[in-house]
Amino acid sequence: MGGGGESTSTAGAPAAHAAAGDKFDVIIVGAGVAGASLAYALGKEGRRVLLLERDLTEPVRIVGELLQPGGYLKLKELGLEWCVDGIDAQKVYGYAMYKDGGEALIGYPLEGRGDDVAGRSFHNGRFVMRLREAALSVESVNVTQATVKRLLNAG
Repeated sequence: MGGGGESTSTAGAPAAHAAAGDKFDVIIVGAGVAGASLAYALGKEGRRVLLLERDLTEPVRIVGELLQPGGYLKLKELGLEWCVDGIDAQKVYGYAMYKDGGEALIGYPLEGRGDDVAGRSFHNGRFVMRLREAALSVESVNVTQATVKRLLNAG
């Protein structure tokens, strides 16, 4: 795991460092969409989580993200729906397809859902940073910038 050096949290403040000898129920390698969400959820359940990420700065790639309505519903279930707020996320209600001068509109089946339920389109890096912020907000989650080079089996 690496010691020394100062890692930074998503807010620019020092990240929570794991001290030598700390015990964790779960170690998660990678603080992207899946890793940060899992750390948040497991931490909320009371598990002690160590979340390791090679680079805690905002991912800067030329990539957008389209979160389908089912993904947004999962965020709501986890209490993470606020992670799409303040990142210029645009609601998406379906698709438009064009071919040979024709047009086909396909809407998401959202009947009976709340007004907030829709797909969301946004910059991936901003979303990842909000999820990391959520993970850092849970007391039992430690987020550390580190490079994992090998896994040890204690068995």
